Amino acid sequence: MAGVVPLAVQFRVGETETMGFIEKVSYEIKGNQVIVSYESGPMQGTAVRYTIIAPNSLRSEFGILQRIH
Repeated sequence: MAGVVPLAVQFRVGETETMGFIEKVSYEIKGNQVIVSYESGPMQGTAVRYTIIAPNSLRSEFGILQRIH
């Protein structure tokens, strides 16, 4: 992710991993929006909305994420 704090985020089925923190999440898709609701960890109880802006790019309030192959 480029933006406020550049870092790598891994999205997996039912969880995300950022800076070694694995958090349980659920995903909801509404059109070109992906809402990630955090169920554990430091972000527990919050939801982050990502907007799909290209096939390999998402935008959030934290910055733009690009898929790394």
